[in-house]
Formats: sequence, C-alpha cells, structure tokens
Amino acid sequence: MRDKTKIIMDVDTGSDDAVALMMAMLSEDIELLGVTTVNGNLEVALTTENTLRMVEFCGKQDTVKVYRGAEYPLASTLLPTTGQSLLPIPIRESIAKADYHHATHIPTPSFTIHEEKESAVVWLINTLLSSEDGEITLVPVGPMTNIALAMRADPRIIPKIREIVMMAGGIEANETPSAEFNVWVDPEAMEIVLQSGCKITMCTLDATHTAYLTSDDAERIRSIGTKESDMCADLILKYGSTGDLSNVLDEIHRIPIHDALAVCSVVHPDVLNTIYCDCHTDIGRSFAYGTTIVDRRNLSGDRPKNCYFSLSADRQKFVDWIVEVLEKDKAQKNA
Repeated sequence: MRDKTKIIMDVDTGSDDAVALMMAMLSEDIELLGVTTVNGNLEVALTTENTLRMVEFCGKQDTVKVYRGAEYPLASTLLPTTGQSLLPIPIRESIAKADYHHATHIPTPSFTIHEEKESAVVWLINTLLSSEDGEITLVPVGPMTNIALAMRADPRIIPKIREIVMMAGGIEANETPSAEFNVWVDPEAMEIVLQSGCKITMCTLDATHTAYLTSDDAERIRSIGTKESDMCADLILKYGSTGDLSNVLDEIHRIPIHDALAVCSVVHPDVLNTIYCDCHTDIGRSFAYGTTIVDRRNLSGDRPKNCYFSLSADRQKFVDWIVEVLEKDKAQKNA
C-alpha cells in the first residue's frame, strides 16, 4: 500500500468546498487529519455546519473532526475606509447581493454530529507541533485567517508544514477589478502566509477557470451511481447556476469547481501549470487592496521567490481524477 499524503483542510464551505471535501475524504491517496472552518463565502457558523453535513454525508464522522475557526478577518473590517467600502458602488452592491453557492446549506438529508470544543487555531498549532517536520500539507481553500493566526501565535509550526496548497489569487480572473475573493476577504492574512517561508502552491482563479467542468462532465459523474456521485453532480450543476459565474460561463457552460482543483493538485501536482516567482499581496488599503502581485519577469532583485503560482491547469486530468476517486470509492464499498 502506498503512503497517503496527510493533509489538513481549511474551508469556508459552500458548493465547491463541499466537492473538495468529498474528494479529500474519499481519495485513497489522501489522509484527511481534520478540517478547520473560517468566515468567507458564508459566516463561520454556516461554513461549519456545511462542513459537518459533508463529513457525515460521506460517513467519515469517526475519523474526520471539524474545528470552528475565525469569525472575522484579521484587520480588513476594522476601518470604514477598507474592504468593500473601497469598491465602486455597483461592484459593492453586486457582491453584497451575490448568492455565491445558491443555497445557505449544503443539501444533505440531515446531520447529527457537532464541531469539536477546541478552536481551529489551537488545534492547528497542537496538531502541527506534535507532528514530524514536513509531515503535514495544509490545504486552505478560503481566506487565510486561521493559518495566519496560527503562524503568528506559534511560529514553531512553520517548519512542521510540508507545503501549503491554497486556492487563492489570480491575475486575469478576479472577484473585484483587482483581487480574488479569498485574498480580498483577508489580505493581511494572505501576506503573513506568503512571508512565512513555507513552500506555497497557489491554485489560482486563472487555473480553475481553465480546468472547468461542464454539464456533460456532471452527468458522467452521476452515472457512477452512488449517493456521493449524485451529490457531487448536484453540487457542480448548482454552482454552475449561480449568478457569480455569469462573467465566465458561455455556450459550453463552463463550471469552475475551484477548491477541488487545489485538492487534486496535492496528489497530482502536474495538473497545474505553475511559475516559481515572488508573490505578495497589496495591503495598502486602496483600490488594489487584496491584489496578488506576481513578479513574472523577475524584477524583484534579491527578494527570494516564495510561490508556485499557477497560470492554467489540465482540465481533462482534473475531470478524470474526480471520476477516478468516485469510481474507486464505489469499488471499495462493493468489495
């Protein structure tokens, strides 16, 4: 039996996070040590509930525990002149009205499990400190608040981290005119993580928009014939019907399931086309607040490179991986 990659996921669970969680829980190549939740797509109480729903739906409640994390960003909401207030009114209103995941709750039949009493940041620190150096990969697919708080609270965790594979950032495809959503929600947290010295792979919107799924892919997934594949197909199609994708959908009906691509890249790094570069976040609190600044021409001089930044991704490899995970899970349950 081959060794599994040990990961911790940090999520703000809506539809694409739910698919990512399912893939991490069902993949034979991944050992999901636990899940921390954060404010982002929804308030943290709801992202925690949605995470609990997915864990129980996949039958992993005995092995995968859920820890509630930060309710607010580190600093971006402290002043009235930061965050959304910097945006032009039409953009601000469209974000406020956006229904990012088409439903507040992930549509599982029910759930009975509860979050753990320990907070996300405390659990992250304790779990990493008790691990071997370079043993655990962090996979944050929401704002980086929990990760930044843990790093600031106890920097001894940094050498324990094998790699951080995040869904964040972008150049051409962004939520605001300049910033991707996960970065924009908490730019200061992102900059703390980028300056940590950890190996960082950034699965960007530019990558996820090239590794889109289609309604035909969703039906291919549904044809596997399990409750998990049905749920996965439903989540993909539901996410594809949300208003926030109107700027990237076309006659092919391209549906980017952003967070699941980050999980795929943990076990298949070659799914991403990356450049190794110096990357930072604008925390100047002006119109570029939350922008990921990518030095593609190596103009930073002596400043060290700190990020594997993805420019695109292999769509077919990504889709085939989702199908493979679900088919293998079905075969294992039927054995």
